Amino acid sequence: MDVVLEIAVLIALFLVNGFFAMAELAVVSSRRLRLQQMADDGRPGAAQALLLADNPGRFLSAVQVGITLIGILSGAFGGATLGQRLGPVLDSIPAVAPYGNELAVVLVVVAITALSVVLGELVPKQIALSAPEAIAARITRPLFVVGYLFRPFVWLLERSSAGLLALLGVERRSAAVVTEEEVRFTIAEGTEAGVIEKVEEQMIHGVLALADRPVVAVMTPRPDVYWIDLDDDPAQVAREVAECPYSRLVVARGGDLGRPLGVMQKKDLVEGLLAGRGLQLEAHLREPVYVPENVSVLRMLEMFRKVPVHIAFVVDEYGDFLGLVTLTDILSEIAGDLPEEHEPMPEDITPRPDGTYLVDGRVAIDELANKLGLPSAGGEFHTAAGLALERLARIPIEGDTFAVGDWRVEVIDMDGRRIDKLLFVPPSAGGENARA
Repeated sequence: MDVVLEIAVLIALFLVNGFFAMAELAVVSSRRLRLQQMADDGRPGAAQALLLADNPGRFLSAVQVGITLIGILSGAFGGATLGQRLGPVLDSIPAVAPYGNELAVVLVVVAITALSVVLGELVPKQIALSAPEAIAARITRPLFVVGYLFRPFVWLLERSSAGLLALLGVERRSAAVVTEEEVRFTIAEGTEAGVIEKVEEQMIHGVLALADRPVVAVMTPRPDVYWIDLDDDPAQVAREVAECPYSRLVVARGGDLGRPLGVMQKKDLVEGLLAGRGLQLEAHLREPVYVPENVSVLRMLEMFRKVPVHIAFVVDEYGDFLGLVTLTDILSEIAGDLPEEHEPMPEDITPRPDGTYLVDGRVAIDELANKLGLPSAGGEFHTAAGLALERLARIPIEGDTFAVGDWRVEVIDMDGRRIDKLLFVPPSAGGENARA
């Protein structure tokens, strides 16, 4: 056989090997939802590609049979033909004549390996990664033909691999399982590529966290709730209503907010006054929604969609009032802080010139960890104040310090028994920090 023809045969074998390698990576890398969309749009081969993705065992067996056969043929053919042709040529060179045949085999093996890797692996796989779904849809028909031709071998290999997997206790899966971490990684890649805006990425991450975050992490705690006591002097009640910066008021009786009576809308009071009916607080009371402290924010959002009152009272297992949560609180978890008209823009985590951070005690611990890059703290708490209580195991006083990884944390402001402000000192700042 002519040497040019022999080389052409080898290159053809490498290209066939490349086809199998490209087909394997294209199907494995394809996103199932994208293939489903292509199939719904009537793209030729997309439905068949879905079948291959749903039955990877048989598909991979057919591909491996093809790759193995091509490898055996190219190795045997190259060594038997090109090696024999190159040996006499090297024997004519005095410097290498004693090792001509051996050196010929080595050179042929190196050349075949290089061509096999480039033409049969690297280039085809790069092509497959460039557009996996489109390529998977195009190569399905040849793969079905190969699978039909190699059906006995494929059946034997599939049964053998299934038996071995069963012995090893490995569960076979017909479809890829998408995890939340993979979704987050895909979103981050989309942001880097400019497909997703940064603010959109933050909102998506907020949505993904709703099911994991309890409602107590976003509620307004009981000490910060603005409320009206019906047993107060009517003039004082009227003054407090007028001074209340919120559109809804929590109402209780007897100086105790532990069992609030309900909530009222300011506009209802204004309408009554304009109609000449007086203040009539109790007449405008609305029954609130009561939720346990362990309900998720996502579940709370579903509840708000079913009731006209978008404010809920959070209670503990004994029915005592812990705080309140509004629809705005939940939307803030998705879109970021949404301050009321009367409120200044909040600064929950304030960087200082010396590299330290002034942190509000109510900041969610996951938000704090993400922004400062803190190590996982663990524990059954949801806020920076909860972190301090867990580490100190008591009600702190101003000046108490504790460590979170290499960070040093100092309690710098207490509001009664409530932790108001903490100072987070990073390792780079050492022990030097200036109080604000």
